[in-house]
Amino acid sequence: MGSSFDRIFNSPHQPGNIVFNFTGRTFDDLIAFADGYAAAGHALAERFAADPGHEDNEGYPILFLYRHALELYLKAIVYRGTTLNGLISGENVDTDRLFRRHPFGRLLPAIQAIAKQMRWDFEGSGLASYAEFAQFIHTLDEVDPESYSFRYPIKKSGEAALRHHFVVSVLRFADLMDRLLSFLSGAATEIGERWELEAETTYEMEQLAAEFWRD
Repeated sequence: MGSSFDRIFNSPHQPGNIVFNFTGRTFDDLIAFADGYAAAGHALAERFAADPGHEDNEGYPILFLYRHALELYLKAIVYRGTTLNGLISGENVDTDRLFRRHPFGRLLPAIQAIAKQMRWDFEGSGLASYAEFAQFIHTLDEVDPESYSFRYPIKKSGEAALRHHFVVSVLRFADLMDRLLSFLSGAATEIGERWELEAETTYEMEQLAAEFWRD
C-alpha cells in the first residue's frame, strides 16, 4: 500500500518534480548541487538588495547558501583534481575523508596543487591571486569553521555561534561570492573536461597496447 505522501516523495511525473542521483555518478552531481545553492543565494541577495527595510534574519540564509555552495565547489574540485591525478599517475585516489568535516582550510593544499597543475591565475574570481583566495578561505573558516554559524545562533556547548553584535556585509559578501563561485564552477568543469580527454587517451593507448601484444 502506498504512502499518503507518495505525491510528494517518489512522486509520479508531474510539474514541479526534481530528481536526485540523476547521473548515477554521485561525485559529479556535486556541481549540480553547488550550482543550485549558488543560484538560490544570488536570487535571495538580489531581493535583499532591493529591500532597504530588510530584516537581519533575511540575510542569514543568503550567507549559508553561498557558504555551502563554496564548500561543494571546492570538494568537487578536490575530487575531480585528485581523480585526474590518479588517472595520469596510475595511483589510487582516496577521497574517504572528503565529506567528513566542513572546514575549508584542510582543502587548501589540494586546491593549491590542482591550481598549479591547471595553471589557474584566479583572474575573474574577484580575488587577485591564490594567496588572496587562501586568505579569504582562512577568514571564512574563522567565522564559520563547521558550517553552523550561519545556520544556528548557538553552538552545541550552549555558547553563541558568533560574538555579540557580529556584523556581516551581506551584499559585499554576495558580490564576491558570485564572482568566486562562477570561477570555481568553470574550474571544476575544466578539470572534468581534462579528465575526459585523459581518460580517452588512456583508453586508446591501452587498446593499442592490447592489439600490439595480441600480434
